[in-house]
Amino acid sequence: MRRVVAALAVALLAAQAVGAATVHEPAGAQPSVHAAVEGESVAASAQSSPIRKHIELHRTPDDPGEIDVVATYEIPSAVTALRVALPSGAERVESGSFTKTPDGYEWDGTTDPASIRFTLPANQSASGSRGPSVQASGDYSFVDVGEWALVTVPQLRTGWSYRGPEGSVTITESVTVAGEGSTGGEIAYLGPVEEYTRTANGQQFTLAVPEHASMAETPSRVLGALATASNRLHVGARDDDVWFVAAPTDADWGVRGVEYGGSDAWVLADARLDRASNVWFHEYVHTRQAFSTTESGRWTMEAGAEYYAGLLSLQTGYVSFDAFRSHLSRGERAPWRDAILAQPSTWSASANYLKGSLVWGDIDRRVRLATNSTATMADVLYRLNQRSDPVTNADVLAAVLDVSSPAVEEYANRYTGTREVPSAWTRSQHAAAFSTEPAHMKFDVREYRVSGPFRNETFTALPTLYVGETLTVVGSVTNDGGRAGEYVATVSFEGDVLVTARGELAAGETAEVALDEEVGAAGTYNVTAGRTTVAVDVREPGAVAVSDLSVDQSRVQPGESVTATVTLSNPSDTPARGPVSVTLGENEVATVDAALAPGATATREVRVTVPNAGRYALAAGDASVTVTAGGIGTATGIPGFGAAVAVLAVLAAALLAARP
Repeated sequence: MRRVVAALAVALLAAQAVGAATVHEPAGAQPSVHAAVEGESVAASAQSSPIRKHIELHRTPDDPGEIDVVATYEIPSAVTALRVALPSGAERVESGSFTKTPDGYEWDGTTDPASIRFTLPANQSASGSRGPSVQASGDYSFVDVGEWALVTVPQLRTGWSYRGPEGSVTITESVTVAGEGSTGGEIAYLGPVEEYTRTANGQQFTLAVPEHASMAETPSRVLGALATASNRLHVGARDDDVWFVAAPTDADWGVRGVEYGGSDAWVLADARLDRASNVWFHEYVHTRQAFSTTESGRWTMEAGAEYYAGLLSLQTGYVSFDAFRSHLSRGERAPWRDAILAQPSTWSASANYLKGSLVWGDIDRRVRLATNSTATMADVLYRLNQRSDPVTNADVLAAVLDVSSPAVEEYANRYTGTREVPSAWTRSQHAAAFSTEPAHMKFDVREYRVSGPFRNETFTALPTLYVGETLTVVGSVTNDGGRAGEYVATVSFEGDVLVTARGELAAGETAEVALDEEVGAAGTYNVTAGRTTVAVDVREPGAVAVSDLSVDQSRVQPGESVTATVTLSNPSDTPARGPVSVTLGENEVATVDAALAPGATATREVRVTVPNAGRYALAAGDASVTVTAGGIGTATGIPGFGAAVAVLAVLAAALLAARP
């Protein structure tokens, strides 16, 4: 199914008080959707108190075709107003903490947590031009049959106002199923289910198998196939978590599989791996497409998914070359061959799947031949995944030129911009182009070492760092391609490369690498090797607190000194550091500093000279003590004491002396 991206407006909330700021949940676009059908041979942020949104889905066995949704918000004290816009079709809304307004539902400002419950239609019709490999005979792409439901997680748009620095309040979201079920956060299955997991190439794969589903393949074989595809598809855009569900076949399905939201997908339970139209691979490829398109670039989404479904099936031994070639050759047939891929208005149904996969594949073959197998169309897909703007067909052609030659770019333009169609290549032609895979550098991290003023620790998972710490990434680079090549591993920040390690590896060779860098500013650093990038979150440490302040003597002669002992502490759950000013009266006389881990304390001593007679406030942070020089003298630095008070004191002393 074609990718759908529709803009959603988020209503602004007025600021509630001076200094308040208004932000909105970044839910501006619906999750992308992809479908596949077998046929002929969908932050937490740096601050510590986000709004926490939790969505719970309830099956309604007595009312098939709909589900109940409970949305609960945990709201930090900085938030002054919050508004929720429910999805279209929401009915039977109930809430004791939200009130209906013309623009949505307004929080009452006091209830925490605040909840709202509503009912949504569960059934969604399949739509779009679907290729024979993803076609089914029914109507639905999501459905609730009563005993079970396979649904999308509803998108609730949330706006809020708050007091505090800009960006200091954001939102996180979690999703669960009430009772038995499973969800990846974008798609959910409601009903009895068993989950199976596999980790590979930095990805956690979850396969949910419903009690009502009878699989053609074992869960182990499916997870193994997805893990192998993850290893072979070198295009970037790997999600940390990928969730699949094997959908029961006893529903009126219009498609054989759907990818939704970027990392969730369902595939009919009877889908087989030994097909060139491998629906498991087709939907997995969609999870690795991280770009959106304009109309002219739209063909790439299904063309790429369908081509790599077949190629991966061939490369992993599930199908023969003859089955692979037969699968692609459908694009040579009428009416699909007459489509202009860059002009969707010319497509007959499924042209982007059928002619598209043949064209993508033949460009892949030409790129390999032109570059002596040092580049493929996977390099083009990798470049498309780096784009933030919607991809046009001109962008595709530019990426082809970037990785190959003007002749191949001209060839690609010919078959994407005209009605011409290439022929499926022969076995000998395949051997000439595909027998050697290009170099591919795989980066495996063994550990992360963090050193600096707050801690010296080693982690297996990347921790949050704080300014002033040094990160050392220890791992290895392996060339698991078919040719020798160069690897480059870097640490970068805001586009600037801070440290680099490089070398050349023969096919199958491994090199040890260690990258270290002291982080000097808050923000996101990137550790990159080959096409593996790990984002490092670096934050400013918090401020230390003064938990105690004392002096060795509270009364001295003018010009003498006292020793002040300042106890610094860090009561927070993140590192903290100073400096903290020490003041005598209105003058700063010293600073004390410490870098403290959570819960740690430190003491610092400073010598402070009291220059003149009087009473002084010696302060550090929120703590203060009084120091007196000489007699009472002139009161200095103590609120309420001044020259007039001193004169009155002198007069009082004189009167006392004059008494008989």
